[in-house]
Amino acid sequence: MPDLFDFFKENEKNLQEQPSEQVWQRLEKKLERTRRPKRRGIQFLQLWVVALLLLILILAAVMVWHYTRR
Repeated sequence: MPDLFDFFKENEKNLQEQPSEQVWQRLEKKLERTRRPKRRGIQFLQLWVVALLLLILILAAVMVWHYTRR
């Protein structure tokens, strides 16, 4: 069984090949089509979830403090 290192060493010349300009352009077009704009909705939703959890935690702490003082 040949060594993987030897395989790459023997085929090193193939690693230096540059694709044609047409191939690069097609790849760039494909990447532009699949690239999605950043969604701010998710970050906004995360902020609201954190704020809501903090509000619930503060409300629970106030209720515990209020009922333990009685």
